[in-house]
Amino acid sequence: MKTVILLLSICLTSVLAFAQEKASDKNVVFIHGAWSTGEVWNNYKHYFTEQGYNTISPTFHYHSVEPNDSLIGVSMEDYVNQIRKVLLTFENPPTIVAHSMGCIIAQRLAVEGLIGKMILIAPPTNYGMMPPSKSIKSVKWVNKVKHLKDNVAKPTFEQAVIGMLHNLSEEKQKEVYYKMTSESGLVMKEMIWIKNLFGKQPNKIEYSKICNPVLFVSGGIDNASPVRISEKLFKKYKSPTELKVFENNAHWMMEEDNWKEIAKYIKSWIGE
Repeated sequence: MKTVILLLSICLTSVLAFAQEKASDKNVVFIHGAWSTGEVWNNYKHYFTEQGYNTISPTFHYHSVEPNDSLIGVSMEDYVNQIRKVLLTFENPPTIVAHSMGCIIAQRLAVEGLIGKMILIAPPTNYGMMPPSKSIKSVKWVNKVKHLKDNVAKPTFEQAVIGMLHNLSEEKQKEVYYKMTSESGLVMKEMIWIKNLFGKQPNKIEYSKICNPVLFVSGGIDNASPVRISEKLFKKYKSPTELKVFENNAHWMMEEDNWKEIAKYIKSWIGE
């Protein structure tokens, strides 16, 4: 009798664990990248909501179309702290879909066990990684911003097109650029510098502590985050990982013509 009760208890525990896992899969948090707001995920949010998911897309503090000097001195650590508070409101770790700079925040919080499945779209280099030449050229303009860490930074329209928006129609490029925000110069410095010799290293990831499934999504014609970056990151992970390359996509995948194809792939990977 005791054996039967024990077996029933084990089965019930497994069923509950499975149910919790599936429930967490239905909660999706979208994390945007630099020069963006949560609105960049509107296409994905609408699609995933229609598919029965609960979605949120928080906007980093002080990110707005109007220039905001409150961004001066804001660090990557501030963004990590902000999203950590969001994730702690969930009973079980939710699925995360992150873009570009948001991928660093996602990986940091995955180390803390706050994330279920993790989808990293066009991730940038992490601490200690040498960026490909295309990536360096796409943000070369940042080096010309005076007193970068004590300033804010935003690319010109032409710079944004070359680095991130070249796969959009001219009309769409203007629409996206109008919605782009300034970014903290300190955050840009923390991202771009290969090694921060002094102070914190907010984009340093302890890969061995990340056990959750990870999907890397890259665009074959992405100048800002070339496929080579995802290939390098893919090799650093011991957890179940997959790399999916959409050959005809660039950096701004969330609003390129085939965004729904990418969203469907991500949904399929997350599972029912």
